[in-house]
Amino acid sequence: MAKLATITQLSPTMKEGVFVEWLKKEGDAVKPGDVIAAIETDKAVMDLEAFDAGTLLKQLAVKGDKLLVGAPVAVIGQPGEDFSALLAGAAKGAPVNVPAPAAPSAAEKELPSEAKTEVKTPSPPEAPVHSGRIKASPLAKKLASQNGIDLAQVNGSGPQGRIVSRDLQSAPTLRRNMASGARQANTKVAMTPMRQTIAARLSESKQTVPHFYLSRTVNLSSLVKLRADINAGLTKLHAAGGAEHLPQKVSINDFIIAAVAATLPAHPAVMRQFAGDHFVQLGNADVGFAVSLEDGLITPIIRNADQLTLFEIAATSADLAARARARKLKPEEYTGGTFTISNLGMMGITSFQAIINAPEAAILAVGASERRAVEGKDGSVSFADMLTLNLACDHRVVDGAAGAAFLADLAIYLENPGVIR
Repeated sequence: MAKLATITQLSPTMKEGVFVEWLKKEGDAVKPGDVIAAIETDKAVMDLEAFDAGTLLKQLAVKGDKLLVGAPVAVIGQPGEDFSALLAGAAKGAPVNVPAPAAPSAAEKELPSEAKTEVKTPSPPEAPVHSGRIKASPLAKKLASQNGIDLAQVNGSGPQGRIVSRDLQSAPTLRRNMASGARQANTKVAMTPMRQTIAARLSESKQTVPHFYLSRTVNLSSLVKLRADINAGLTKLHAAGGAEHLPQKVSINDFIIAAVAATLPAHPAVMRQFAGDHFVQLGNADVGFAVSLEDGLITPIIRNADQLTLFEIAATSADLAARARARKLKPEEYTGGTFTISNLGMMGITSFQAIINAPEAAILAVGASERRAVEGKDGSVSFADMLTLNLACDHRVVDGAAGAAFLADLAIYLENPGVIR
């Protein structure tokens, strides 16, 4: 008997997903556990598996469709089986998203559903830089369509060569449109599931969590020198061979993660969560760090970070960040953290305040270090790499003195990086 394959909840906060692509075609045999399609959730692009054995008789979704959890996407049954009654029944239920009978054109399939009425045919490429299927984000495709840009002529800087919106800035057509000063029509840009989740969670955190902020400046000169020495040594070791077990380099952020992880166990107030009439005392120093994506951000978590060496943290953070940008993280790799670090130093930001990643009790905002004149105890003046740390705390859980004590100990680790193992 034919059955419907439906959208399952692929992440803890998922309410709907965007259909990305089919990985099985009509007529293919499938069995339970086979991946039949890719779905973009609020956090990542996830595999949709079949739960029944048989033949994929009918595809009910096309690229760009927004589908609620539980919506049917395919019919699986036996070849030649009549499934019209099944489709009729599904059409009466909710949630459902069955496309119109008319098949969309190839150009329409490459765009989000909101942009399908604005398809423009680009000029034939003179010297294609891509072969095979062109990978591009929905926003990049929409911008390309609006500006008559041939994506085959654009080099992608995203994961695995994926074209993202920033890659179109160098496209000749877009440059001409910007230079001409011609006013462009306003367009509606649909929010991705990730952007919707970010908007909802941060709005809830800012409105319901009583934030207060603490700032402290630390001297990062010793850490900067130690990092340079470590990375020089790592370069030599990798060049000589036999250092596959070591990271390629250690970042400033890796030092900060290690320092935060070392500081947390001595400050239980910062490792608590507000739960109405009681606190939840967390037992593990699971440190998250924000990773910027094209349409939002995600916070991969390094579990038991206080039990890892600096090199282990560096290798783990590099792996998690790469898979985060490729949208390949599993839900357990970005949920259930103890504390979060948001670092915008690599973007030239020297100081900012972050919104708490509820239900966590605090978040550390880190900017770029600056060379500043510093007066010594003897009145002499020297230059040092100074870094401003901004700690946002949930005042229901963390008092000012507790937050200040945490920052004071964190500063000791950062100013004396030799004690970080």
